[in-house]
Amino acid sequence: MNRASDVLADRYGQRSSLSSLTSKNNISIEGSVNNSNTSIEIPAAVDELIDNKAYYNKFRKLMRENPRELMALAEIAHTKAKPSRWFAVATAKANWERTLKFVNELFRVRELAERVAKKLKTVTTNFIYQQVWRGVNVERWADTAAEVGKDPAKYFTWLCRREAASVGIGCSPALGIG
Repeated sequence: MNRASDVLADRYGQRSSLSSLTSKNNISIEGSVNNSNTSIEIPAAVDELIDNKAYYNKFRKLMRENPRELMALAEIAHTKAKPSRWFAVATAKANWERTLKFVNELFRVRELAERVAKKLKTVTTNFIYQQVWRGVNVERWADTAAEVGKDPAKYFTWLCRREAASVGIGCSPALGIG
């Protein structure tokens, strides 16, 4: 009984071993697929903030180069009074470098605030964000407060306010802080 490979090899005048047949066909399926669709899709959260649809190419470029930053800007824009106007100004070509610095700082602040909240075994609060933005040494105070054991969040708050009062940053008697 003949195998199919033997029959085909005899028919085409070649007698190849099975290993040589398989070694010639090691091309992956992904390599042979032609992906001609190179357009970048704009997410709905960003699309609803674009007032002038003539700028789609600009936002496709921004989405291709900085997707994380653009999505963060869209998230921030939804908290503003005029979201589409704020988004347009933030993504303007003249402001883009400054916007990227702001968004990168925002990512750093979020990461630090989440680390501090994890150390304190609490949720990330506005107070923690405020202290990080103000430049208070929050990681040091979180470590110190976590070592105390009894109500570390209150101790952390006291340490941060004490540092802010001694340096004179962001404390206002009218707000009851400090």
